[in-house]
Parts: sequence; C-alpha cells; structure tokens
Amino acid sequence: MRIVLFSVLLLTSLLSLSQRKKKDVIIPLTQEDSLKLEGVLVEAEKQLILENYAKALENFNVALGMNTESAATNFKIAEVLAKSNEGQKALPYGLKAIELDPRNKYYRLGLARIYQSIGFYMDAAKTYEGLLEFFPSEENALYELAELYQLTGRRDEMFRIFNQIEAQLGVKEEITREKQRIYMKEGKLDDVIAEYDKLIDAYPNESSYKAELINFLIQNKRLNRAEEAITDYEATESFSSRITMMKSELAWMKGDRESSIKLLSKAFETNSIDFNAKFQIISNYLVMSPDAEIRGKLTQIAIQLADQYQDEFKAQAFVGDMLYQDGKSQDAVNYYLRAVRLNASNYSVWQNILNVEADLNQYDSVVIHAERALEYFPNQALLYYFAGTGHLINNDYRKAVRMLDQGRKYTVDPNLLTVFYGQLGDAYNGLQENEKSYQAYDKALENGPNNDHVLNNYSYYLSLENKNLDKALEMSTRLVEQHPNNPTYLDTHGWVLYTTGKYKESRNFLEKAATLDEDGTVIEHYGDVLFQLGEVEEAIKQWERARDLGSASELIGKKISDRKLYE
Repeated sequence: MRIVLFSVLLLTSLLSLSQRKKKDVIIPLTQEDSLKLEGVLVEAEKQLILENYAKALENFNVALGMNTESAATNFKIAEVLAKSNEGQKALPYGLKAIELDPRNKYYRLGLARIYQSIGFYMDAAKTYEGLLEFFPSEENALYELAELYQLTGRRDEMFRIFNQIEAQLGVKEEITREKQRIYMKEGKLDDVIAEYDKLIDAYPNESSYKAELINFLIQNKRLNRAEEAITDYEATESFSSRITMMKSELAWMKGDRESSIKLLSKAFETNSIDFNAKFQIISNYLVMSPDAEIRGKLTQIAIQLADQYQDEFKAQAFVGDMLYQDGKSQDAVNYYLRAVRLNASNYSVWQNILNVEADLNQYDSVVIHAERALEYFPNQALLYYFAGTGHLINNDYRKAVRMLDQGRKYTVDPNLLTVFYGQLGDAYNGLQENEKSYQAYDKALENGPNNDHVLNNYSYYLSLENKNLDKALEMSTRLVEQHPNNPTYLDTHGWVLYTTGKYKESRNFLEKAATLDEDGTVIEHYGDVLFQLGEVEEAIKQWERARDLGSASELIGKKISDRKLYE
C-alpha cells in the first residue's frame, strides 16, 4: 500500500512537470504511459525492499528514461547505488535530485551521507550546511555536522554548530559533555565550570549535575567556589549524607583531616550513599594519606565499611590489603578469607593469603588454602609451589614431591623452575632418595647456576655423605664469595672444608659464622674444628654453648662428658 502511495506521489510530481514543457524532457501524457510508469516504480521499490539492487536499479533507470527531470527518481537511483557500495556513481544522481528540488531535506541528508560513506567529509559538511540554510533546526543535520567537524579536527566550526544546536534546541547534555571534554584537554577549567553552570540552569531539578560540579571544583582545588556550591546544593538537596560526604572531601582538600574523617564516618553510617561511592572515596583518601595516624583512622572506617557490606568482595579484599600494609598480617588474612568466600575466582587474593600465611609460618594453613585455590586455578604453578613447600616444611616429603613435580610442569619462568627443582631436591633428601635429590639440584642449577639455596643445600648434603667433595667445595666457595657475611653459608663452606680435612681454613669460616649467629648447629661445628686443631678446652666451651642454645646434635652431651669428638 505504501509503495502504491509513493508511486502516486511520483506521478503527481511528473505530471506537474509536464506543464513546464522543458526542452528534451520526455513527459508521459497519456493514461497508458502514466500507468506504465507507475508499474515500473512499484516494481523498482519492491526490488529495493528485497535488496535486489541490480533489478531495482534497472527499473529506476527505466523510470528515469521516461522522465529525466524527476528529482525523486534521481534520488532513488542514488540510494540504490549507495546501498550497492557504489557511492562515487551515486553522487551525480544525488546532486541532480537536489538541483531539481533544492528544498527537500531528505535529499540533502541522503547526499551528505553518501559523501560520508566515501570519505568526502568536507563535501558532506557543505551539504549539511546547505540544508541548515533552509531548515536551521534540523536536528540530524546539526549533530551529523558537529560530528564531521570533530572528525576533521575543525574545532571552531564544531563549537559554532554546538552553539547553534543549543540556540535551536536548548542545552543538551551530550553537547555539554563533549565541550567539557575538549575544554579539559585544552586546560580551560573555567570554561568547563561555565558549561556545568549552563547545564544546571537548564535542568535545575537534576541534582546530579550540581553534585558533579562540586566534585569537579574540589578535585581541581577551586575550594571557595566549591564551598559556595555546597551551600547552594544544601538548600535544595534532601540527601544530607551526600552533602556530608562532599563536606568531608572539601575539608580533606583544605588540610583539615580530623574534620574530614569525622564527616566521612558520619556519611558512611547511612545507606543513602551506595557502596561504590563510599569505596571510591575511602580508596582515594588512603592513597593520599602518608600520615600513619590518619591512615589508621581511615583503615578503621574501611573496616566499618567491610562490616557494613559483608557481601561485597571488594570491601573485604581492600581491608585485607590495608591491614597487611599496616603490618597486621593475621587480621589481613581473616579479611582475605572473607573475600574468597564471596568470590573464590580471584587469584590475586589467594596469592595474598598464601604470602601472608607463609610470612607467619602457618604452613598447615598454607597447604589447606593452596590446595583449595588449585580447585579454581589448576594451572597456576605458584599454587603448587606453596602447597609443596608447606608439605616440605611439615616433613610430609612424599606429598611435597607430588605437588612440586606437578607444579614444575606449568612453569615457564626459568627462575621459578630453579626454585621448584631446588625444593624437589630438599624433598627427595627428606625421603633419603639422595640420587634423585642430586639430580633435582643439578636441574635447578641448569636454570639458576648461582641460586644460593641450591648451592648451600647441595654442597652441605654432599659433605654429609662425604661424596663428590670437589663439587661440594666448588659450590660452597662460590656461595661465600657471593654472600661473605651470611652465617648459614659460612657454616656450610666451613663444614665442607672440615670434611675435606682442611681444618685451618675451615676454622676461619666457622669462627666467623659462630660470631654472626647464635645457632647451636653452627657453634657445635666450630667446636668440632677446634677439637681437630687440638684446642680441646675451647672446643668444650663451644660445645657447652651449643648445648645451651638447644639446637645441637644428639651427640653434644656425650662430646662434653667424654671430652671427645664423636661424628
């Protein structure tokens, strides 16, 4: 029905042209020709709707042949060609349509969009400008033209159109936002503020614009104007907690931290401000607060927030971070655990839990939580490392081997691979599977030849077995060269020298180790080398010292009572 109506309108246009009697124009005058033209146009429209563009174009060309001065037919041919991605070919027909009917806004809009489709942006802009001369309030043209000027970097022309839009259609939020974005880029804060004022005047009942202005003023340190704006806002705004929070921010920026925190705490007591807004401001305050006392008070407010919103993962994890940074590790773990109960799929929180528990030597918990995290992240090598290390420290060597051997398969970082093989070496040693232990240590050193943990343990265990002592000595020598004041490494190197019978050299390192560390094993070793050098009385004094520290060997008492070296 719509197609027939369109055809009738075309025919009306064509018949009106017949009265003009222009030269070389074929005008159907007979009823038969009129009916034929109508049929051609109906078929053309039908094929266009079916997206059979070739057939549609064929029929429109037939119609144009029957009346070359039809603006409507020229326009339809331009439309079909544009839809067929032949914009260049469409242009002459679009231009002809406008020439024949210059006041038709749809023809001008169509031509402008054809220009845009082929990248002729300034021609498109001129077409929109021409349309606006006839229809200055045409909204589509105004917005399209502004976008074109923005695309082509014509800032002044764009602002002229923005102003025209506001003059014709009133203040529009999307226009204001774009102007503010540009003013911000240009550093014109006063102009940004002026745009807020215009927006507020245009929409006086939209309180969010007033709140935005206040936040902008505070963030950009226009504090006196912000205070005035808060007073105006307070006169019309019923959400007192929102105003209280703004006053808190203003006080903070003025340097009055105590007042700011009191106001913030008061604002946070209610539910009229949503969680995300509260979270954002407490996060900002903590970032801006180097003062430990103020930070402590803010952490307490964050705790109150987490307790108020116990179902908010972000609140629990955030408090965990704050407490951990403040050195309250156990409290931090408790909030981290609350967080993963809400959302177990956050890997970073699991990692924080394991790091803190390892720092606290809570390896039973490390094992439990690492293995639980592996249910959600079975390909994360670090989780296997934590679980394996926990089992290793708890002397469950078989489980340690299983976890560490599995985890190394997911490791691509050579440094982490060194750590895995180093821990595997320790676990196999615990199982007294020494050859597997040494193979693991060798693998570790392939990736990290200077890893101090591996060099220390590997060389020490070789010395205890009195095996491959040249290799043990080479490794322990490298170790103390890198760490000349580490008592554990000095003790290892001294003991390797002792095992090779180099007692005088051994004494130098063991004596230094014994002065640096009150460790029963280290001091017992020092006593042993003194005994080997014939300094029996001094050796017994060192053995007694080792016994009193409580970490010496089972033979320490017999050594002292018999005044004799047992190995």
